[in-house]
Amino acid sequence: MPLRQSSPRPTRLALAMLCALTACTRQPVPAPPPLQIDALASVPIGTSRQALPEDWWRLFNDPQLDRWVQRALARNQDLAQAKANVQAMLAGIAEFDAQRWPATALGLAATYGKTADDQTLAKATDSHASAQWQLNPGIELAYQVDIWGQVRAAIERAAVQADASAAALDLVRLNVVTQTSRAYVQHCTYSARLKQTRQSLHSLEHSVQLSQRQQQAGIATELDRERLLALQEQLRAELPLLEAHRQMALYELNMLSGQAAPAAAITCDSPPTLAAALPLGDGWQLLERRPDVRQAERELRAAGLDVEIVIADLYPKVSFGASLTAADQHLGHLGDSRAVMFGIGPLITWQFPNVRANRARVRKAEALQQAQRAHYQGVALAALKDVRQALARFDGERQSLLAVTAALEHGQRAHALADFSYRAGALDGLALLDSERELIGLRARQVDTQGRLAQAQINLLRAVGGRWQASISKTGTQP
Repeated sequence: MPLRQSSPRPTRLALAMLCALTACTRQPVPAPPPLQIDALASVPIGTSRQALPEDWWRLFNDPQLDRWVQRALARNQDLAQAKANVQAMLAGIAEFDAQRWPATALGLAATYGKTADDQTLAKATDSHASAQWQLNPGIELAYQVDIWGQVRAAIERAAVQADASAAALDLVRLNVVTQTSRAYVQHCTYSARLKQTRQSLHSLEHSVQLSQRQQQAGIATELDRERLLALQEQLRAELPLLEAHRQMALYELNMLSGQAAPAAAITCDSPPTLAAALPLGDGWQLLERRPDVRQAERELRAAGLDVEIVIADLYPKVSFGASLTAADQHLGHLGDSRAVMFGIGPLITWQFPNVRANRARVRKAEALQQAQRAHYQGVALAALKDVRQALARFDGERQSLLAVTAALEHGQRAHALADFSYRAGALDGLALLDSERELIGLRARQVDTQGRLAQAQINLLRAVGGRWQASISKTGTQP
């Protein structure tokens, strides 16, 4: 009689199935590299390729601006919220990392009453079963064998999401510094306009007095004086609006720095200016410096890990478990071998053959990954557009200021000549009025252009990924 071959053991069969299924797993799709484009290939006059300083707002050499920025970095509420989000994501890493280790559970059950065994024994012996206390202490241990890398991918995803939150924090910090600098420039611009308008009013008062004397001497007419008075009142009407805009900028600074009470007035008579060429850094590393691009890249990597995690749900999960329990009606007998029960062994769970729900989750994760990929490419392209537009705006404002300054010089000389000719009686009041009006307009335009140039410089520093001191970036406190 031929001998029958023994069938393979169940454990060998299970291991063979797991090894075969391992070949079906996929690797996460790597994130695409940033666009290899030098956005700073052509830079205008007034800029340089020098490295961008970390505390870039100090390029304006304005102690008041530096104090407002430091105050905003320390007290801004949006920053406080972003920092809390980063701490929450870092705690999530520890949560998923704990899944690499066995999970344990301790339990102690104490019950009072009669069990079915007690009732059966009492019926067999024709006796009465009395109610008693029964204790059931136990310990359980479970460990998931990470065959498909699901636990590893979950830990890596948590780390990538924490990096994305850190990049989001950098973006909020950059926006806070930028908005604070802009509000400060606005305040100084309106302060300069107020100063310039008051000076123009003072100059017009002298022109009105001169016109009155000329009228008394029969050289000028009352019409000349009334025209000068009308221009004077027009300038005086601008003062309340300029003061209101200056106060609005101050309230913006208060909000950004987390202050409820109004701060003391700022003493600045002109918009801040840069004494040297504006540093832009290396154009090839531009996208790596921008926190919004870094955040989008980390989110794309997290989406790829999501795909890997849900794919692992298509395959069996292998857990190794062990349990030790004891039960007896008497506390002293719990350690007896007849009261101790234990079990040890693997557990394989597999949602098969109904895997439609898991496959739908895979398709959903893949679609979200494609959406995140498009978002990443869009953020990178928007960053390039932002830099190019900021460069064009800066160059335009720089050239405009040069032209306005030259026009102001000519206007001042023309006004001096008109004033001299009017005093000598060789020029009528209308010509003097036109000269006054033109000079006032050129002065106001120069101040506004200086403010717009400072705003363009700040926008350009932000566009190229303006940074700050490392101690602030790590701790969120003042250096």
